[in-house]
Amino acid sequence: MNIPDEHVDDVIEDLSAVYLSGEALPGTRAVVEQYAKHNAELAQRLKLAQAPLLHETRPGARDQAAKALQQTRQFIGLRTMFTATGIAFTLLPFSLIGGENGVRFLFWPEHTGVIWAFWSIAAASWVARWLMNREVRKAGL
Repeated sequence: MNIPDEHVDDVIEDLSAVYLSGEALPGTRAVVEQYAKHNAELAQRLKLAQAPLLHETRPGARDQAAKALQQTRQFIGLRTMFTATGIAFTLLPFSLIGGENGVRFLFWPEHTGVIWAFWSIAAASWVARWLMNREVRKAGL
């Protein structure tokens, strides 16, 4: 089968889309590459279209992305832990207990030392969370 000369560019244009998607069969790849050797415009367009793909698949790019994702997950997990700890230890001294004498505070006034310990832990958690947020803001995220 011969393709009329006026349709060759259209056919190659269609094939180049399949070529760039990575789904072209070896024969199709060979036809597009052979045509690109004789057509500088097509060769340039193929090169430009593949540039982001080549950059993305360079050795180590996936490892770097996986490492960045792991670090982000750890950061978010740690920030969540500091937030939860801050909330828990801030509110824990306000715990109530009910009994025959009615409702009263669990730790106040008998265990004020425990209250100060809880609030010290809460303060440390809030400061750690604040420092983490400050680092994120400095990074521009």
